[in-house]
Amino acid sequence: MWIQSTLLKIKKETDQTWRFFIKSNEDFDFVAGQFVRIKIDDLVRSYSIASFNSSNNIFELLIVRLDGGKMTNLLFNKIKEGDKLEIKGPLGRFTLPENIDGDLLFICTGTGLAPFRSILQSIPLTGIKHNNIYLIFGTRTSNDLLCFDEMIDFQRKIDGFKFIPVLSREKWSGKSGYVHDQYLELIKSDVLKNPIFYLCGWRDMIKEARMNLKELGFDSKKIKLEIYG
Repeated sequence: MWIQSTLLKIKKETDQTWRFFIKSNEDFDFVAGQFVRIKIDDLVRSYSIASFNSSNNIFELLIVRLDGGKMTNLLFNKIKEGDKLEIKGPLGRFTLPENIDGDLLFICTGTGLAPFRSILQSIPLTGIKHNNIYLIFGTRTSNDLLCFDEMIDFQRKIDGFKFIPVLSREKWSGKSGYVHDQYLELIKSDVLKNPIFYLCGWRDMIKEARMNLKELGFDSKKIKLEIYG
């Protein structure tokens, strides 16, 4: 069932990625990590929910402008604050287990950060018991780093949380290269305890990461996927 909603606010995160604040006209309760379908005219696309705030039925999306993308052309060039749209959801099972008995390793590229932002926001609010949490976030340059200050702040607010941003096309004070080098390094260092892997982002990254993890002997049931493109 499609739900009538309103685009409340648009915030520019980077030149190519904006944050969209949407208010549902009906109760919209979701679990951190789920996604929603957006319908404008006859176009339908799915986006991970990028926030965790159940008040006033408002949620956020992180959306990147795609060359030739019909939906992003509407969102970035035509639709404006106050316009109506339709949503369906929440959907998906890219969520935390009820009982977390090992470390969590989140691996993402680009706007694949969205569900992990929702999950990290939820942890202090809900008091979820957890062990160590690692978030490896890959993007091209420092100008493409999404929610950077917020991720750094989570390291203060969430016990055992470590944020590992990686830039593939720029040398900087942090890690350079690709996400694969970083999770393989963590695995080889033997610091992970009974980990669950969550992979979100571009298809090629997820396919390679999943293959690498399975070849290292990790159970496919401990590897959760959310694929973009």
